[in-house]
Amino acid sequence: MAFWNRKKRAKKTQIEDVSDIKTDAEIANFSANETVENTIDNIIKETDLKEQGIFVSANKKDRERFVRECCESAMENDRQIDEAKKEYENITSHLADIQKIDRISGNKRKELLDICKNIVNLANERNRYKNRELTITEAQMRKFQPYEEQLVDEIKKMYNAETYQKAIESDIENLTKEKQLLYDEQQEIFEKQNSLKAMAKVLSLLVISLFALFIAIYYAVEVDMTFPYLGTILLAAISSTVIFIESNKNRRDIVLNSRKVNKAIGLLNRVKIKYVNNVNMISYNCEKYGVKDAKDFESKWNEYCKMKEYERRFRENTEKLNFNSENLVDLLRQNDISDCDIWISQAMAIVDEREMVEIRHELNQGRQKMRETIEYNEKVKADTVTRIDELIKQYPDQQSEFLNIVKEYST
Repeated sequence: MAFWNRKKRAKKTQIEDVSDIKTDAEIANFSANETVENTIDNIIKETDLKEQGIFVSANKKDRERFVRECCESAMENDRQIDEAKKEYENITSHLADIQKIDRISGNKRKELLDICKNIVNLANERNRYKNRELTITEAQMRKFQPYEEQLVDEIKKMYNAETYQKAIESDIENLTKEKQLLYDEQQEIFEKQNSLKAMAKVLSLLVISLFALFIAIYYAVEVDMTFPYLGTILLAAISSTVIFIESNKNRRDIVLNSRKVNKAIGLLNRVKIKYVNNVNMISYNCEKYGVKDAKDFESKWNEYCKMKEYERRFRENTEKLNFNSENLVDLLRQNDISDCDIWISQAMAIVDEREMVEIRHELNQGRQKMRETIEYNEKVKADTVTRIDELIKQYPDQQSEFLNIVKEYST
């Protein structure tokens, strides 16, 4: 069992060396840590191997398996002890760094505080940038970026196009109404022409009827019908002239109306072509830039400008933060600080003494927990070794097998 005793003595010696390193804060917190120690002692007592009873078995394989399990347990204890000691040493080194930082004075102290304040302010500013909420998406940013230099002009063009669109729609509406009025006027002229045709037929029938009546009266009563004939002829002539004049006027109006209709249709067709082209252009630009209309275009452009400004400030913030971080690391190295990088994220503790006290308190608590972990695993390991020794004494006929198993794990 020299293997187990040698390792046990070496571990105890290391613990005693590490335990000798104490800080003023640890001594100040000793009374508070007593409660933690008592609590952990109670836990250790509840999980003590001695309270689990003594292994008893008449089976050789069971005894050998038990020895192997004890060796594995001891190796796990060693691993836990090594990890706890490393962490204990890291905590101790960090506490020593705090003491070295506290001893920095004079111009170096002022320079240190200025650098740390800059880091804290830049970090806070960086957090505000990260938490900034913008409605523009990454996809929208990618659509705008290739045309960044011409977007202002494109927004103006889209506003002009939408205004022109409204004007075109108004022209289409007015031309449509005018065309309808011309069609109504044309229909009215056609109705007048039909009325004149009907009047001409009625007049012809009336004249023929009057001539027939006059002939009948002449032969019946032999009265002179010259004047009635002449009057009828004069009436027919006057009526025919009026009908002819009105008919010609209607034909001229129909021709003129047809020209106006054709002109209105031509204008309407040209305006419709402009309408379609303008709509297609607006639709293409909306799809090209990922916007709904000119107002949405302008709103997203403003968000894009804000995002670009945010990115510029973020880059400047990053450069300044890196510069101050490098200066902090250089200054700490000049004062023999072991772990300089960790203080970049803990710069606030250098600026604010309350933060430093809190960190020191947490480190002392952590070191106390590591010490308790080491002590607990040493105790468990010692109990495990004792149980193997007891098993060897209890079964001397298997001593060589047990020792071989121990040597197998000790290598």
